[in-house]
Amino acid sequence: MGSFNCMRSVQSFNALLNVLVENGRFDDANEMLRNFSKMGIWLNAVSYNIIIKMWLEKGDWEMARRVFDEILEREVEPTVVTYNYQIGFLCKKGDVEGAKSLSQDMVRKGKKPNAVSYALLMEGLSSLGKYKEAKKLMFDMEYQGCKLKIVNYGVLMTDLLKRGDFGEEGKTAEAYRMLVDMQIAGYNPNAATYRMVVDGFCKTGEFEEGLKVLNAMLISGHFSRVETVRCMILGLLDKGKVEDACFVLEEMEKRKKRFDFES
Repeated sequence: MGSFNCMRSVQSFNALLNVLVENGRFDDANEMLRNFSKMGIWLNAVSYNIIIKMWLEKGDWEMARRVFDEILEREVEPTVVTYNYQIGFLCKKGDVEGAKSLSQDMVRKGKKPNAVSYALLMEGLSSLGKYKEAKKLMFDMEYQGCKLKIVNYGVLMTDLLKRGDFGEEGKTAEAYRMLVDMQIAGYNPNAATYRMVVDGFCKTGEFEEGLKVLNAMLISGHFSRVETVRCMILGLLDKGKVEDACFVLEEMEKRKKRFDFES
């Protein structure tokens, strides 16, 4: 940069540092950090966030905490991201209680957890099989004035899928309610989310409910898996819903979807 008469800034320093960390080039990142003062750079909160991320990606919690302590010593204001990196790390390690303590510490220091903070805690609880507690966090975040994001719904939907509970009627109904809540909140579920719910209804034999979700999928420009469509058509025919079954077949034809020979 100097050879082009460009002034180095903390923003350009952070951009390069982050690229090195993202690509696992930790030695090069450390080399940069050893020379930041020679470059006339004064590290800011973003710089420290990247350094914390680096140590956590290396799995070194102690070093990450040392950097966090250094932030406080230098009176640099930690950001929500500073806490989120640490909360995410602890949750992945199964230490949800430690992650909750960090979240509470963040609030004490005047920082409000954001949707990502809650999503990380929800993931941690879900990984421990605590689905109900994870879901309760969604109500807590709304109560605290934090707006729900699609990432929060996604954590619960993914957990339902991982646990294979979509074959249970109650769980399918819950997934459907969540799908409706997402739409009411102004979020467009992706194809995978729709497919999970349609699959669930087909597994529980609730084909008319599955057709409602398929209709919503069509409006959003998505379509279900052919195996699921086959199951739905057979289910609708079995219930005497011939017109509905024909509608699904016509939608398949429009999208150039084809059954295999056996189907």
